Amino acid sequence: MEQKKETGEIFPNMSVEEIKALFFDANALKEPPYRIYQLNTDGYRYYYRFDEKGEPHFYPSVTTMLSAVMPTSPYLIEWMMKNGKEGAEEKRDMAAMYGTFMHSQFEEVIINRRYDFDEAPEKLRDYLDRENLPDKVFNDWLVKIRKDVLAFAQFVKDYNVRPLAVEIGLVHPKYNYAGCVDMPCIMKDPKTKEDFRAIVDFKSGRKGFYEEHELQLALYTMMWNVNFPDVKIDRFFNFSPKDWRSTPSYNLKEQTKSKNIEKIPYLLALAAIEDEKRDNTITAVKGVLDLDNGKLEDNILELSLSELIKSKKSDDTPDKPIKVDTEESSESKENQNKPNEDKIKPSDGVLGNEPIVDTPEGEKSDSIANSEKIEPSEVCSFCDEFEGCDHKVGTHDKDCYDAELRSKYMPDSKSDLLNDNFDM
Repeated sequence: MEQKKETGEIFPNMSVEEIKALFFDANALKEPPYRIYQLNTDGYRYYYRFDEKGEPHFYPSVTTMLSAVMPTSPYLIEWMMKNGKEGAEEKRDMAAMYGTFMHSQFEEVIINRRYDFDEAPEKLRDYLDRENLPDKVFNDWLVKIRKDVLAFAQFVKDYNVRPLAVEIGLVHPKYNYAGCVDMPCIMKDPKTKEDFRAIVDFKSGRKGFYEEHELQLALYTMMWNVNFPDVKIDRFFNFSPKDWRSTPSYNLKEQTKSKNIEKIPYLLALAAIEDEKRDNTITAVKGVLDLDNGKLEDNILELSLSELIKSKKSDDTPDKPIKVDTEESSESKENQNKPNEDKIKPSDGVLGNEPIVDTPEGEKSDSIANSEKIEPSEVCSFCDEFEGCDHKVGTHDKDCYDAELRSKYMPDSKSDLLNDNFDM
């Protein structure tokens, strides 16, 4: 099982690690032509990769992006009031730490296809020591993890789960976000006995799944499909173990047709605004202070995230730029090549049929086939009225019609958001 490569602390309260998939099916997938790194700072998580010129391009994580624009759940507010501020924060942090350990044990099961329960105490003890967690949780977590692993194993057997990758880090270059996907896989429907490709996201909570979980899965699916257009995802699910006594049981909820997914284009636009407001300048105090002969400003160093990352980049080689099936406007291409690009941009659409609907391996989608048959000068009559549109005739006339209808109900009909079909 391949492990993540720790790169370590590069600045006070700022750490970086190179993200590598714990498992990757090279027989089914072609590895993306870039390396991805995770940057954690002050409760905010960025991913980044280098382009062919050695410039870092930054992408906010899916979870960080959603937390910045989603309203706080009323259930969470009630829970926080019940437990008090300090009590709620402690319980939240401990639940997150258990969730991380649970993920690691599920990953071992699905990759190795076996699990030694007699080794669970040592694994848990090592984890608690490494993370400086209190001994008081040991007994409770040990009982819990054994049952949770068995519940996960029951799910794997029920659906004949075969992983395509495990904990794989990816970026979506067009919509400027990134994240680690728990388990893209092939599953067998117990009723129809048909195989389908899915993404399964693990949660440790027992009390159900929330709107943010649905959106997270949809964003992961879009990100996967743009990186692996020949192995697109059909359906996506949240999984969590249940508290059980005699028979291993679990929660499995399909989120593929959630109505909340229609919010994604607007959430991405809001996230872009919030990220633009962030000050990504790093300030450090350095050197020798000399009250008599020096200046205080000589001890202050200010640099951007890009400058910091490039200063710490040692023997890493520049990555090839990721190839995106979807055409981008000349403006977005120009912005992508600018140095020190730390910000995400408003998106020009989200959930079209192309990113979500599966295309059989070895075949081209109708839109791609049609686009190859026409001259670039031919453009859609509706979209041609708007700046920067390069939609070809016949490639998505239905999308253009839908966009025309939506434009009548939106204040800015020139918004690029109108030109994508958001249906799943």
